[in-house]
Amino acid sequence: MLFTSWQFFLMLPCILFLYFIIPGSWRVCYLLAVSCLFYACFHPVYLTVIAAVTALSWYGGLSLERKRKKQEPPGRPFYFYAGICLLFLLVFKYTGFVLDNLHRLSALFSGPSLELPFSLVMPVGISYYTFQVIGYLTDVSRGRIEAERNFLYYALYVSFFPKVISGPIERAEAFLPQIRSCPAQKLWDGGRVRDGLVLMMWGYFQKLVIADRLAILTGEVFGNYAGYGSVELFVAAAAFYVQLYTDFDGYTNIARGLAKVMGFSLAENFRAPFLAGSIREYWSRWHISLSTWLRDYVYIPLGGNRKGTLRRYINLLLTFLVSGFWHGAAWNFVFWGMLHGIFEVAEAVMAPWIRRMNDCLHTRTESFSYRLLRRVKCWLLVCFAYIFFKVPTAADGFRYLKRMVSKWNPWALFDGSLYTLGITEKYMHILFFALLLLAAVDQVREKRHLEPDAWLAQQCIWFRWLAMLGCLLAVIVFGAYGPAYDAENFIYFGF
Repeated sequence: MLFTSWQFFLMLPCILFLYFIIPGSWRVCYLLAVSCLFYACFHPVYLTVIAAVTALSWYGGLSLERKRKKQEPPGRPFYFYAGICLLFLLVFKYTGFVLDNLHRLSALFSGPSLELPFSLVMPVGISYYTFQVIGYLTDVSRGRIEAERNFLYYALYVSFFPKVISGPIERAEAFLPQIRSCPAQKLWDGGRVRDGLVLMMWGYFQKLVIADRLAILTGEVFGNYAGYGSVELFVAAAAFYVQLYTDFDGYTNIARGLAKVMGFSLAENFRAPFLAGSIREYWSRWHISLSTWLRDYVYIPLGGNRKGTLRRYINLLLTFLVSGFWHGAAWNFVFWGMLHGIFEVAEAVMAPWIRRMNDCLHTRTESFSYRLLRRVKCWLLVCFAYIFFKVPTAADGFRYLKRMVSKWNPWALFDGSLYTLGITEKYMHILFFALLLLAAVDQVREKRHLEPDAWLAQQCIWFRWLAMLGCLLAVIVFGAYGPAYDAENFIYFGF
């Protein structure tokens, strides 16, 4: 059940109404039942997988805590429970990828066919809740948190419906205490509900007015890139970066807003990534819950930067390799991840040289022009890498780039060609103003360190109502609806 589906809009008022009237002692059971129903709407069989992962990791946490309190090494039990949880992800997500590559290798030597006699359908959200439970088991084994003894509380932590499909990847130390306090929390808080609804509305604006509109353009160009020149290909690459951001940040804001309405706080997942001046800074602003998870549970255990410069670079490359594989079982995702690793290593290697050059030239590194140059550089590198994220294969990515640099057509900027990419001139203008609003909101988040709901709460009442009604009307009037409307599955649902 998508957040943009009519079924969700019909069910949401009923879900919230019942949540606010039931006794506090029943809230956790109620939310768990709603979460199971929400998840089963995608496919009832998926429930068996998430239930198995939940039960195994809950029991594993208790077992690891007993080992730790007896001062016994938790190594083997940890690898056993975390390994089985990870095995679910590997089987459902990567079996086809592995067999497909083995089949191609076997075909080179006229070997037997290696194909599954049946198809495995990947359960939605499995990448997110698998990483979540592995993080939980790791924290318990390290003694950072106590294992959760209440199975219902733990099950809700894993399956809480606003975040189960596409995150954020919540840490147990931040979210489990909220669940424990849920029965006793204040039943109704008008300001909290208002702020949550504002955040949801902003998320729908990002998704339906910007992301789904840009999806028309990127689908048109990437689907037939051989028929376009450099201008259209560059515009589509930049548009896909913005589409991906507004799609995923839109989902996150809807999820965070819905959780806030019910009294829960989910982690911030994006922090104005377009303002990043380096790849390292970009990953501190983009998909924060994943990047911090990879830092804490992959990069640091590999040795981080504690074992010398060369080892640090290798650890960075391995971490980004995991990130690429996490995003998709295909070589183009692997290549995308490795590109980011190479970019970050290259930045680290060149940093001393750039500092010396700036000192020699007396460059004002705090000036607007210098910061703008760094942001443009980072933006171009990220756009370049995302070409491989969008295309079906790595070979298509290289062909896309070759076409981009070999088929120059600068006149396309002036002859109206950009209005033939699936979006009419009228909607292109609407999109332009929507992007200006997005840039303004990101500036507020950067300069004032305020989310849209928090900033709006500081304004006078007439401005608040005008902004909320304007956003609602924009979603209704300018959202990407019509015969081709699919509520464009949130892109990160597939990961």
